[in-house]
Amino acid sequence: MDFRPSVSRLLCSFTVCLLLAGCAGGVALQPDRSIFALDNSYQRMAYDRPIEDMFDRTVAVFQEAGYRLDLIDRATGQISGQRGAAGNKQANTDKDLKFYAVVLPEGEGTVLALKIVQVIKGGAFGGPTAEIIVNEALLYKYAFRRIGTVPDRPVAPVP
Repeated sequence: MDFRPSVSRLLCSFTVCLLLAGCAGGVALQPDRSIFALDNSYQRMAYDRPIEDMFDRTVAVFQEAGYRLDLIDRATGQISGQRGAAGNKQANTDKDLKFYAVVLPEGEGTVLALKIVQVIKGGAFGGPTAEIIVNEALLYKYAFRRIGTVPDRPVAPVP
């Protein structure tokens, strides 16, 4: 019995699988935008302000709170970021917070959709990471109020 044809087919299959696995790796060029799919996990608040103003206010509030923003896209209204649980980016902790925000027009005003996620890292040996959507109503109420009451920044006079 000659096993050479089946061995060569096996080697070819293995080579193809290896090539496909090698192409699948790598870092994404931009964050996965499917996380911005507006579902029931987003909390929403309507404002009687222009969309550009609410976008700037949302960015300012999260930057002031110590979040490292990884997506700020005016064209789509998407904003996201992450920080350590204590607001310290260098904190040695296994918990972080992420947020996802989408600023959308509604009539003459704006709707801000916000989702806050607690990220729990998988231990010292790099196990799986768990993400838990934060559903604390008071947290969202505070964030929405803070974003709505950010003082307008004075515009510097042009010389």
